Amino acid sequence: MKKVLVAPLDWGLGHATRCIPVIQELLATGCEVQIATSGAALPLLKEEFPDLIFFELASYQATYSVRLPLKLKILFQLPKFFWVIRKEQAQIKKIISTEKTDILISDNRYGCWSAVIPSVFIGHQFYFDIPFLGKWINRYHERWVRRFSVCWIPDREGDESISGRLSINRLKKTKYIGLLSRMKWKPTETKFNVAVIISGPEPQRSVFEEIIRPQLKDYGKVAILVKGLPGIKTLSQTNQVTEISHLNSVELNEVLLQSEIIICRSGYSSVMDLAVLGKKAIFIPTPGQPEQEYLAERLKKKRIAYSVAQKDFDIENAMTASADYTGFRKYTNDNKLQQVLCEWLETATK
Repeated sequence: MKKVLVAPLDWGLGHATRCIPVIQELLATGCEVQIATSGAALPLLKEEFPDLIFFELASYQATYSVRLPLKLKILFQLPKFFWVIRKEQAQIKKIISTEKTDILISDNRYGCWSAVIPSVFIGHQFYFDIPFLGKWINRYHERWVRRFSVCWIPDREGDESISGRLSINRLKKTKYIGLLSRMKWKPTETKFNVAVIISGPEPQRSVFEEIIRPQLKDYGKVAILVKGLPGIKTLSQTNQVTEISHLNSVELNEVLLQSEIIICRSGYSSVMDLAVLGKKAIFIPTPGQPEQEYLAERLKKKRIAYSVAQKDFDIENAMTASADYTGFRKYTNDNKLQQVLCEWLETATK
């Protein structure tokens, strides 16, 4: 039995949610799994895996601004991020030594690598468009990833790629592991005309909610609004709109399947979830976040999903426009994750 430590980033919930199928697969193979993370990712994963052992790492505590462009806001926070990377590296060394960990899997935590045990980096983005320091950040990003034994890219190669140019890299030790999603498709009857899934860090999470809530209530359709607030469980219903603070994986899976169309951010984990379920979507990228803006535009050009800027969102116009888009073709699970994971477990500790 291998002891595996999984360490997802706490920047939003996407890194944590896409680690859920990785953890499930590790448990299915008989591994002893422990989890190290921070922020909102910690209660979310504790709810999903209440019987596992958890460690709290230093939090990146990335903050957004309503006024400042995200690129500049991130630029100002770089010294803090570098401090967290050094801090989590010290924490990881201590955990590995104390727990006798066999394998380390990090989702975008650059400090969660080891020189003494095999370590995996999960990531899909290798290009960062940041003013003045873009080339420097991209160069250091690849240098950090090279410290890991291997890099797993949650995507398919070639024409079926969802991440597009984001995942292009010069790394030698990479494996494409297919789309990572905690969602599972099954035949389900439609219950909601529209589901709105709010996610992401503040203040933009609240800005998104303030824009869409009144429009949803006036829309006159059967709808559900999931606010993306893990650790809180509240439920209310006004007219035809159900509002809930948070849903676990099974509950969210059911709601997405029951909904004709999904309105949400174009974060990569959300995109993978909808691709796995073969759903129609309207994407509203987080303002100033290049990755989400790129993914939304890419899927819009492919006529898969309509997207619109947050400041221009109008639910009536968006629903009308989305009729001309195909939605995702249901992703066929080819067990790529299982295959890569089994091969890695067999060879990593030899």
